[in-house]
Amino acid sequence: MGQKLYSNANGTVDYSTGQYMLELQMDGNVVMSAYKFADPGYWFTLTAGNLSVSLIFNQTTAFMYVVNHTSIRYPMTSQVPTPIGDYYHRATINDHGNLQQFVYHKENGIGWTVVWEPESIKAEPCIPFNICGVYGFCTSIDNTTINCDCLPGYSPWDPSIPSKGCYPDTVIDFCAPNSSASNFTLEEIGNADFPNGEFADMARVTPADVEECRKVIMDDCFAVAGVLVESVCYKKRTPLLNARSSIPSTNNIVAFIKIPKANNNNQIQDKDDDSPSWIALLAGLLLCSIMTLLFATISIYHHPLAQPYISKKQLPVPKPGNEMILIDWVLCNVRAGNLQAIVSHDSEVLEDFFRFERMVLVGLWCICPNPTLRPSMNKVTQMLEGTSEVDVPPLIDAQIF
Repeated sequence: MGQKLYSNANGTVDYSTGQYMLELQMDGNVVMSAYKFADPGYWFTLTAGNLSVSLIFNQTTAFMYVVNHTSIRYPMTSQVPTPIGDYYHRATINDHGNLQQFVYHKENGIGWTVVWEPESIKAEPCIPFNICGVYGFCTSIDNTTINCDCLPGYSPWDPSIPSKGCYPDTVIDFCAPNSSASNFTLEEIGNADFPNGEFADMARVTPADVEECRKVIMDDCFAVAGVLVESVCYKKRTPLLNARSSIPSTNNIVAFIKIPKANNNNQIQDKDDDSPSWIALLAGLLLCSIMTLLFATISIYHHPLAQPYISKKQLPVPKPGNEMILIDWVLCNVRAGNLQAIVSHDSEVLEDFFRFERMVLVGLWCICPNPTLRPSMNKVTQMLEGTSEVDVPPLIDAQIF
């Protein structure tokens, strides 16, 4: 017990591990589940409580069954073509979550033929959990083939891989202060259900008819979908993982889903690229990059190992006011409380001098000789935005060597 068998991911295209699992549980039950979605199981043998349970393929009869140490507890295969030795046999879980046993004639075979599969899944192939992915919608007209679409208001992530599910065409906040029923439509889907176990139900209203169920779903901003089963209205939690129209289990069930209208005031927008935080971050990155480059250049120039490679020609005497290195000049003005002298010619900067002063101090923090004292980019952004105080940089009280 404890053994597991996994499905493939996508038909004959992707044979990596898929989302379905057959497990011989330690309690003796054999269960198939969509294990990636905490599914408790959509098919099981009800053999819990038996010890030493095994899933057997009998090579003599080609039958599969579940046994314990004394007897067959759950028969599976009941009929196979004979003679047994004339056929190849195999059993797999496909990417639709169905456990099937196949035979193939060794000489005249033209394809694998199914000789056994669970009756419940054979009758309704949309039963496996999450077969069409999140917000996907499973239908089967002939109860043999599966068709995966998206629920109304959603589009597929990858049309070639339905199990990846769907995403909303428009995202809105139904509970926004100015939200109203004019922001969405409520679509009705006949003979459909959103089953997902007890935890999928946000609330139940009874007794209810179609109109009452429609009203309670529209009035509840937390309810994005719901179903009416007989006289009980179930308001569903999101995301919807198992939407399906499966005859006969969904007969006479009415499903409802809210579809947001595009271009409404409550639509959730992407963050504006021109927001103050974004501008401050870019400014911080640019400032720190420039100051770091200046510091690196000065450090290399004054390093003893670099002196032999530096020209010793006598340079022209600089004009008054240009003798000092840029950083030293800034530091001197900061220490003297005369930072305005640096930008005295720029009236635009002087109009917002407080911001300029903050940027200079942040820049001095970024070129601190001790790397452990330099602020993180998150801290730089906070200081530039004014949400964090800018302390006195260490360079104010120290010299650059």
